[in-house]
Amino acid sequence: MSMSAEEILLNCKKQFEFIKTDINTLLAYIQELLEECHQIDNSNFYTEKLESLIKKVKDEILDLQKADDYAKEVEGQTHVATERYHEIQRYAERKRELIAEFKAEVFALKKDITVKEQDAMVKNLNDSLYNSFDDLKREIINFYETVDDRTIIQNYFNEFETVLRNKDKSQLLEIVANHLNEQKQSTKFITKQMINSSIQLYDNDKDVVNAIKDDAKVFLTESNDSNLFDQAKQFFIKASKSAENEAIRKDNVIKIVNAIRAVGYIVDENNIRKLEEKNLILIHGEKVTGETADFAVRLDGSFVYNYEGFEGHEHDVDADAFLQKLREQGIQSSEEFNKQYREPKYIAKNKAIINNKKTNSSK
Repeated sequence: MSMSAEEILLNCKKQFEFIKTDINTLLAYIQELLEECHQIDNSNFYTEKLESLIKKVKDEILDLQKADDYAKEVEGQTHVATERYHEIQRYAERKRELIAEFKAEVFALKKDITVKEQDAMVKNLNDSLYNSFDDLKREIINFYETVDDRTIIQNYFNEFETVLRNKDKSQLLEIVANHLNEQKQSTKFITKQMINSSIQLYDNDKDVVNAIKDDAKVFLTESNDSNLFDQAKQFFIKASKSAENEAIRKDNVIKIVNAIRAVGYIVDENNIRKLEEKNLILIHGEKVTGETADFAVRLDGSFVYNYEGFEGHEHDVDADAFLQKLREQGIQSSEEFNKQYREPKYIAKNKAIINNKKTNSSK
């Protein structure tokens, strides 16, 4: 007989590790921004806002203990109930939405803090003495820590140096500050910063970065001044989900291959393929006796498997053993659905056929 079915995989540990990395990275970024504010925010207005945001983020990190509880709960289950699966996904979705909201809020504050940065630059450098235009130019560039800021200023000096040389110190500082404000508060600049923050979070994995490129293109094309931060929130939600799905699928594929090999199937590296147009990863395994197992792994966590070459219902034994090996690696699954038994396309003979092929090929 042949047997095929569909199931939904739940890689709870990987899913929430991904969310934890995202929110911990965000916390570190806000804390860095807070340190910058301590140096430039005499009124403590932005400092207090950032401290309030840090508290909210830390509260959400504490609440992620519930994620560990979910992981422990499903760990020993043969199949995760559909209702429980959807409950876990709703919890993860709420976390993604909150993180996206925090990120949008941070960048909104960052836009306003930009003005404070330029005010600090003008004040600090205006009170100092410089022997030449070149000395002042060097000090202005060195005042800023980020590559982006220094690049903007360096390019501005390169383009307008002839004009700028004729300005006195106060005029020069004001012109540079206004230019940097204009650049850093532009929708295009802020949008690119947001996109880069997501790419940097996943830049150790090319496949994950590629997974968010479509979301980034749409955001970059459609972003506008009127509702930039609402659009930003939606981008962060979509990018996080796309990246998470791809990262989890990659982990699932590795563990599917490990599991099917553990129950006696040979999986050649050439038999693991990605169909870009359908966004599927295909895995083919074969026993030395000729039976086969094929898997199509979708981006949403579901997968289809098909067993061929069995005379009776032995494929059920292999399928159960395979799923047990997945559970041992921390992956649970839903009850199977769309399960079908069919007349086999072929019946595997015996391993003598394989042995004969090997013997003939060695002559």
